[in-house]
Amino acid sequence: MGTQSGAYQDVYIKRDDEMVSLKNDVTDFCEKYIKPVHPENWDWSVRDFENPENDPTIDEARAVANVVYKDLKSKETDVDLSTMNNVKAIEAYLNPDSKHEEFNMEEFAFALKVELEHGRIKDVNVTNNHPFITAMIALAHMTESLTYYKRLKVMEAEGEIYEIMRKIETSDVGKEEWYKELGKAEQELNEARAGLAQRLEKMDDIPTLEKIGD
Repeated sequence: MGTQSGAYQDVYIKRDDEMVSLKNDVTDFCEKYIKPVHPENWDWSVRDFENPENDPTIDEARAVANVVYKDLKSKETDVDLSTMNNVKAIEAYLNPDSKHEEFNMEEFAFALKVELEHGRIKDVNVTNNHPFITAMIALAHMTESLTYYKRLKVMEAEGEIYEIMRKIETSDVGKEEWYKELGKAEQELNEARAGLAQRLEKMDDIPTLEKIGD
C-alpha cells in the first residue's frame, strides 16, 4: 500500500532501554525541556511553525542548546556527540557561560526555525519537529562554518534582490511596486551583512575549526 505524500513515517529510538516512538518522544521532550520556558503552545509536534508568531524563541533555543551541550560534555548520557566534527567549536558556541551567549542563542533560534523545514511544515517530514533532531541538523551545518546562518541570510537577501531586478527588467507594468520591494530587500541585505559582521566580531571565544571543508 502506498503512503500519502508527506506522510510521517514513524521512527523508533532507544530511550532508557526501551524503544520509543519518535512521534511520542517529541511531546515528551517538549514537555520536559520546552514547556518550562514556553508554557503556551509548547508541543512542537502540533505547533504551527508556518505562522511566524510561533517561531522558536531564544529561551527555547537556549533550552535545546543546554541539552545538546550536556550531551557534548557528559559521557553518561544516551547520546554520544563526542565524534561530531569540530566538536570543541560547537561546545564553545553552545556554552551557557559564553560572553556572547545571548547573541549565539538568538542565532541558534533562527537556525532552528530554518531547519524546521525538515519537519511538519514541508511535504517531506523527517523530524516531526523534534527539537533535538532539528538542532542536530542545524549543528551539522555549523560544524562546517559557525558563520553558516548569518551567511545564509546574506545569500537569501542577495537572491531576492536578483529576482526582483529580473522582474523590473522584464515587466511592462507594476514596476513601481517592484521598486518598493527592492528597497525592502536592500534593507534586509544591509541588516544581514551587519549581522554577519557582528558574528565575525564575536568569534573570539570559539576555537578555530580543526576540520575545514568536506
